[in-house]
Amino acid sequence: MNPFLLSQILAGIAFALGLVSFQFRQRRSVLLCLALLTVFNASHFFLLDRLGPAALMLLIGTRYLVSLYTTSRRVMYCFLALSVAAFLATYQSPISLLALLAVFFGTCGSFQPADRNLRLFIMAGNTTWLLHNLLVGTPVATLMEAAFLTSNALGYWRFYGRQQASAP
Repeated sequence: MNPFLLSQILAGIAFALGLVSFQFRQRRSVLLCLALLTVFNASHFFLLDRLGPAALMLLIGTRYLVSLYTTSRRVMYCFLALSVAAFLATYQSPISLLALLAVFFGTCGSFQPADRNLRLFIMAGNTTWLLHNLLVGTPVATLMEAAFLTSNALGYWRFYGRQQASAP
């Protein structure tokens, strides 16, 4: 199988994992699914010889795995600092600031002890990535982020929205 075709299969698996991840109730299950998603996405970028995005995906995956075991603010700040370093090393234009902001939302969300807050931060990150992808003109990434945002919002509504709707 040629590397491009394999990369697209891996991206498809990552896409499916992103859709499924927010349908789990437990924070741990969501984070595990997101960590696995980043491995597939990193492999996809590696096969396309895009080492920068592959490295960033591995950093994000590591963040998800670490946040399974701690919600320490110190550890979160370390990942925020690593994100800034990666941003500075790969900066291309002011639109890149949206990517950094999206990564910040994801990082802050990952270290939230409550599933509800995790979801809200990730939705903010999804929205920021969606705007970024629209501005840089990447329709597939825009579609993927819109699907992730929709899945996350649906999961949030399933687990928390009905509770609020039925409250007096």
